[in-house]
Amino acid sequence: RGLLWLAAAASVPLLEPWRAPGLLLGALAGYVFFTVFFWGSFYYHLRTGAPWTNFRRFWRLVATSSDPTSGNALEQLPKLVMTLGAASLLSERPTAGSAARIAAVALLAAALGTLAWRRFAATRLPVYPPRRPQPATPRAPIARRVYVIVVDGANRGRLWQARTPTMDRLAREGTEYLAVEPAYPARTVVCFSSMLTGATPAEHGMRSNFAPRLGVRRESVFEVLARAGRTGRLVGIAHLLDPFGEHVVRSVTSVQPTAQIDLSLAATARRVVEEEDPDLLVLQLLAADQLGHVRGTRSAEYLEQLEQTDRRIGDFLAFLEERDRLRGATVILMADHGQGRGIGGHGHMDWGETPVPFVVWGEGALAGAISSQPRSVAELAVTVSRLLGTDAPAAARGQPLVPVEDPAVAPPHRYRDRGRCMAIVVARNEEPRLGAVLAALPREACGMPVDVLVVDDGSGDATARVAEAAGARVVSHPHCRGLGAALRTGLECARDRGYAAAVYLDGDGEYHASELAVVLDPVARGRAHYVLGSRFLGRREGMSWHRTLANRATTSVLGSLMGGTVLSDGQTGYRAFSRAALEAAEIRHDYNYAQVLTLSLWGASIEPAEVPISYTRRAGGRSFVRYSEYLVRVAPAVWRQWRASRAARAASPQPTAAQSTYGHAESPNNGSSPVSGPSGASGRGVTSPPPPTATSR
Repeated sequence: RGLLWLAAAASVPLLEPWRAPGLLLGALAGYVFFTVFFWGSFYYHLRTGAPWTNFRRFWRLVATSSDPTSGNALEQLPKLVMTLGAASLLSERPTAGSAARIAAVALLAAALGTLAWRRFAATRLPVYPPRRPQPATPRAPIARRVYVIVVDGANRGRLWQARTPTMDRLAREGTEYLAVEPAYPARTVVCFSSMLTGATPAEHGMRSNFAPRLGVRRESVFEVLARAGRTGRLVGIAHLLDPFGEHVVRSVTSVQPTAQIDLSLAATARRVVEEEDPDLLVLQLLAADQLGHVRGTRSAEYLEQLEQTDRRIGDFLAFLEERDRLRGATVILMADHGQGRGIGGHGHMDWGETPVPFVVWGEGALAGAISSQPRSVAELAVTVSRLLGTDAPAAARGQPLVPVEDPAVAPPHRYRDRGRCMAIVVARNEEPRLGAVLAALPREACGMPVDVLVVDDGSGDATARVAEAAGARVVSHPHCRGLGAALRTGLECARDRGYAAAVYLDGDGEYHASELAVVLDPVARGRAHYVLGSRFLGRREGMSWHRTLANRATTSVLGSLMGGTVLSDGQTGYRAFSRAALEAAEIRHDYNYAQVLTLSLWGASIEPAEVPISYTRRAGGRSFVRYSEYLVRVAPAVWRQWRASRAARAASPQPTAAQSTYGHAESPNNGSSPVSGPSGASGRGVTSPPPPTATSR
């Protein structure tokens, strides 16, 4: 898109669009009216029940969208300038010279577009798994029934931030696949067609939500089941009639309020279970996707909708339990695609679109196990076929995501032996508050024993003695070196002593030490290597308006530097680290750590996950942060770290791994190693100054 703006800038002296200012202004006004007001408010009010004032938020979605629809201002405005400039030039001066100018601009745009596509294809297009020979005879079924619940448009990062007890329970009691990619383009019809045929979009013929013809061109799991004398049904919106037809799909209109759509879909699914009792039921839940289009995935409403969707799933599973349908069954919880920024929100593998949630629960699952091996939603077809003991569709690719038969899934016992966690508490002159913080820390969390380290950053009071009296290990700096230096000392200690994980929190009492398990949980489960406890996702009390504003601004800048990652609290003083993150972390700045630490891990391809935490403003004492000093001292360090991290990511692409016996490239972490993972962390140590003075160990 940046290259498109470059082409538009180069076209200005050639096409002279300023010669028709009325045309340009009229076109711009029409564009804004159509996208922001007509589409964003009028259309979505009629279709989804969005408020008439939705344009007040919708304009921001139009300005940030990664989707190539007319709702993407960053793409459509330069196209508008070039197209209207060429048209007005040719109409006013229909000469060979004008045609040559237009041809030059077209060639430049084509050349830049080719360059952009080559880069996109090399970095973002999914790699589909190969086809595998089918067994000579079908194997015995693993499950009596299979229920696939598809949360359409679920942004996995935002899903993990929401309070979703039902989906969390399925993940804990089942097996979670962490690297499942959608089909490309990541559209509902495209992805469902790949999921249920096992074929690529080029093979099954559905390349967008607007089907060029009715029916997929390849055999689906529904046809295989029918041939075997069994039944499969899909409950979803009318879009899905195009690939699979009325004999399979029990459709619901999407022209209804967002608050009602999942209720309608779930009610239809209950009726199908009662009346037809299919061997395979695929249930699409649409409200999260619909809300993301209307209000955006960054909105609080999107998190609330994910929580509402979780309740719908819980109700449906309770219904199945009451009808004795879960006995001997497998439940697969997944998304067809994720959802990124802005209107449209999915299609081109932007932030939030990939990977998608994928959990296997019930028959064939391994409780508490995790796989980080790259997989595809197209492998759902062979997965369902294996679970039900039927042939796979003829064009189906990949291998079944059936944990009990999947060598890429680490046995659950590896996750129970999690090692020890170090709680790193950084304090300076916190004698009045530190004792309560240490008393609230759990001695065991997420199945891991917790040892406490207090880093005393040159306190002038009895901070160190309070820590020793509480039984903590203490490391003291002889003088104040800064929060960044103190955390660096703590991370080095955790790394050098071989801890499997570490949790850092400020010692001022503003963060609730009793919530350590909340922050540690994604690391202990293997979901993430680096976790931020977000005050803005949880409950916060007493944070001043100017500190809230400063946090929002710096977090937004941090996310932009990380390629558009959406974060809510980049300044938090509550963080968890896996062994891989401990090995990769660098803190180059003594004064503060917040942005430079996250950027250093991003440079090692370790992306942050966020969880909600509680925050209460300190009753006494003062924060060390002064805005003017912070800007002068931290901003240059952030800039240097960003440049270094960007260079590290560019210079260290993921190598092409050897093929595993399972038929896919080996992931950097298949669950068997505590120190390697999707990050590709290479064991860089925490940047170290001269060692501190230890007062107790």
